[in-house]
Amino acid sequence: MRLSVIPIVRAGGFGALPQLLEERAGEKTMLDVFERESLPIALRDAPTTPIPLLSMMNLFTRSGRQLGQRTLGLDVGAQMTHRAYGLWVEYCTQAPTLGEALQRVVTHCWAHVSGGVMELAVERNRRVLRFVVPDLGVSRIQHADHLVPPMIMMMRHYLGKDWLPDWVEINYPRDPDAALMEDWLQVPVHFGGRGSGIAFGADVLSRSRDRRVPLGCRVLTLRDVAADIALKDAPEPARALSAAIALRLLDGRCDIDGAAQLVGLSVQGLQRRLRNKGFNYREILDSVRHERAVALLTETDLPVLEIALGLGYEDHSNFTLAFSRWTGMSPSAFRRMLVARSLAGQPLEA
Repeated sequence: MRLSVIPIVRAGGFGALPQLLEERAGEKTMLDVFERESLPIALRDAPTTPIPLLSMMNLFTRSGRQLGQRTLGLDVGAQMTHRAYGLWVEYCTQAPTLGEALQRVVTHCWAHVSGGVMELAVERNRRVLRFVVPDLGVSRIQHADHLVPPMIMMMRHYLGKDWLPDWVEINYPRDPDAALMEDWLQVPVHFGGRGSGIAFGADVLSRSRDRRVPLGCRVLTLRDVAADIALKDAPEPARALSAAIALRLLDGRCDIDGAAQLVGLSVQGLQRRLRNKGFNYREILDSVRHERAVALLTETDLPVLEIALGLGYEDHSNFTLAFSRWTGMSPSAFRRMLVARSLAGQPLEA
């Protein structure tokens, strides 16, 4: 598998998977599944955190096998709302017509995932909305399935709560337990397609938003959707690696071996790709540590030593030296400056 882009996706994409896993198999099993995929359980409370798509897919596969439940992915998807995908889908469903909403979904998919695309294609005199991801060499069952119910629910914002697609498309071959999926969906399923998708007639594209579905208290713009991760302007794989490092820092881990494993590369392969783009691992780690240190000092009252250890530093002094290099002041002095700004009614940006 050779990819020019390491696909990453927002953690909120796993929806209710942790809760369902805990309910059906217990907390210990749920924690073990996350640990085996090197994913911190803290992601449940940080849905906008970018994680490798490979880790997301493996998390679904491992969970389904652990439970022995073929329809787990569909069960997860059925409990997801548009908010599981952050501001992207919330912005899309505020469009006045279904056609405009789908255009937003296709055009701005980058806000949720890199390395995957949304398509609105024409097949058999029907429109097909599908999510296409690269073949990462792992099972697609469960992960591909969980994408379908949220697509259907988004369409129901415009077509009513009982609407169903003409058929569902899935990007893997038919398996021995596929009938369980068909019984769950109650519509025909076409296996071996390009992606996870739903089919419908073109006549519904002009339908207006169902006013009975709450719009929400905020009106969003594309600028609201465009918040991104550290090194957002960097080329791949530096951008994806910065996301992986930020993810692992939630557990205080910063070694290159674990980061390489998380993005599906060997250490040597990762270092080679970074060198080809003019980066190295230490520079990216430094950038992510800087961003997270500022956020923790600004938004929490954690002791400086606890922040230092959480960022993977061995002691207070090494963190202080690094922070002084970034900002020209110690962490303690930075916090005193924030307090002074707050008392003076000034903005807290560093």
